[in-house]
Amino acid sequence: MNTTLKKLLVILPVMIVSLFYFRVLYHENYSGASFKRVVGLVLSILLLLAWIIVITVRRKQNNILQVAVQASFFIYVFAVLQLTGYFILFKEISSQGWGDKMIQRIETHDRVNLGPFKTIDIYQTWGKQVIGNFVMLLPLGIYLPLIYKRFKKAYNFFVVLLICCLVSVGIEILQLATSYRSTDVDDVILNTVGGAAGFMIYQLVKAIILPKQGLPSDDKPIH
Repeated sequence: MNTTLKKLLVILPVMIVSLFYFRVLYHENYSGASFKRVVGLVLSILLLLAWIIVITVRRKQNNILQVAVQASFFIYVFAVLQLTGYFILFKEISSQGWGDKMIQRIETHDRVNLGPFKTIDIYQTWGKQVIGNFVMLLPLGIYLPLIYKRFKKAYNFFVVLLICCLVSVGIEILQLATSYRSTDVDDVILNTVGGAAGFMIYQLVKAIILPKQGLPSDDKPIH
């Protein structure tokens, strides 16, 4: 399998998924929208696809396992962005009084919680809300060491923890900007713990299963 075909196999799945999703999104939310908002939607799509293409071109895909890992990672990123309101970001910030509405939400605590563990106390410990936020970044804790050699070692736990925390903060800021969902410090806590759990799962699988199966180890990283 030549290099170009491998790269196409990485990019193609997320492009197919995104085309189906954007077709539905346009008809449901943008068919009667202004030209400026439609341009915003197109811009959000192009930025995402450009990032995916650049990353794919720069990385190596030495075997089908690496192709599958990278392709599934991009689908995962797409799913997280869709769930957190990225694709309506430009639509929202182009609306009149967007900044004032965002500030008002913060001041009145309208679906904004900055107090740790307040929301967690409201829901059952293993309720849908809690589990959903825990699981959201769990795959990220697995993908980081799978894709990036520098994160493979167990001593990088706190680096991965910090990355998951920063990603979660970015998600909450996105949700604040779009009013798509609530902005909650408890979500950051649960997302970060979930990402850390994913990293520990990776380390456990690597230590127990990968050597027995003869799969890539730290000596043969997935570039």
